[in-house]
Amino acid sequence: MLYKLSTFQRKNLIEGIRNQDKTVLKQLYADYFPTIKRFILDNSGCEQDAKDVFQEGIIITYRKIKNGTFELTSSFKSYIYSVCRFIWMKQLSKKKEDNNNQNIYAEYEVVEDVSVDEYEQNEQYKLYQTHFKRLSTDCQKIMKLFLEKVSLKEIAEIMGIESVQFVKRKKYKCKEQLIRYIKSDPKFTKW
Repeated sequence: MLYKLSTFQRKNLIEGIRNQDKTVLKQLYADYFPTIKRFILDNSGCEQDAKDVFQEGIIITYRKIKNGTFELTSSFKSYIYSVCRFIWMKQLSKKKEDNNNQNIYAEYEVVEDVSVDEYEQNEQYKLYQTHFKRLSTDCQKIMKLFLEKVSLKEIAEIMGIESVQFVKRKKYKCKEQLIRYIKSDPKFTKW
């Protein structure tokens, strides 16, 4: 179990998350998901909600590790619990299912490591991913390569296209299509 981690174990845990190590991620799930699941079930949620919230918590943690802003000042159990609790509270307030019970959560400490901005960025990223998957395979490939800072000339070579100008036009059309998809989504108006 990962509840009480030595400095060495913390580093291995962080590196495992950074590298998306399946063994580490399975262990995280085995050790911490039951606590998150119990919290969600006790607070108007279902098992699928718990799975979704836990996954979002791991994604937020992964992004913080990747961009160098992750700082573990408590146990990892406390950290992931706080992150997931924050996510669930935001979802409950969105649903407005039970405004009277929202006061229960006021007694918990503020999660310093996760901000509303990070939560909203995660929601925006999910919206982006949903519509990115709607693009054609070629568009997805061109956009991924472009986002990886691959030059237009190299993209043309990889895609087997002779004209860099064609790649440039195709990238522009794909980007415009993605923007149209996103802007037509009702969730877009929230952001």
